[in-house]
Amino acid sequence: MRVQLSDQRWDEVLGGQLTAPDSRRFSRRTTRTKRREGDDPIAAGAPLVLYYWAGGQLEWFDAADAAQQWRAVRVHVTSQEPRPTGDVEWTVGRWEDERGQPLLLLTGHC
Repeated sequence: MRVQLSDQRWDEVLGGQLTAPDSRRFSRRTTRTKRREGDDPIAAGAPLVLYYWAGGQLEWFDAADAAQQWRAVRVHVTSQEPRPTGDVEWTVGRWEDERGQPLLLLTGHC
């Protein structure tokens, strides 16, 4: 499933919270996760969110769509400070709901 999240969610992300389409609340745990550390949660079914303010993008992906999107952006993920190359690079944050279930939130940088 792919969902464009509403404008009100932008402020939530800035505050370290996010309400999922199914009403679960996620909180930020880390802001710099390495590529290989994202592989297992995605393989286990964790949702993925793309957050890119310059492109007006705040999209939720889960199930097969999350895995497909992760494969598409994984090569552009950095755990270091993004390089000013002009291409979009992503940093990955690990977020968790109240039960400790993960979500990967990718923040786009250009």
